[in-house]
Amino acid sequence: MIKELPIEITPLALSKIKLIMQDKEVPAGYGLRVGTNKAASCGTTSFLLGFDEQKTGDDAFEVEGVKVFINKKEMLYLMGITLNFIEGEEESGFRFDKQ
Repeated sequence: MIKELPIEITPLALSKIKLIMQDKEVPAGYGLRVGTNKAASCGTTSFLLGFDEQKTGDDAFEVEGVKVFINKKEMLYLMGITLNFIEGEEESGFRFDKQ
């Protein structure tokens, strides 16, 4: 059983998540949902990010006051992944990187 969050969330990504939660008035009890879309083309795994309530089958974690929910069936796909936030002239947003 995994007791630690299987992904790393960078400080910048975490600060952006907190800002979004505040600006969008995410309801109490909701947290960050990190998941996968195994139906992606070319046999690759794409990653999903959003705000949601904890569901049956989720493991719950907390990072600096932010609840993080991950479905137990997706844990192995997320191990070794870093969630970052990129700010640049041509692009900005969240990005999942392999460690």
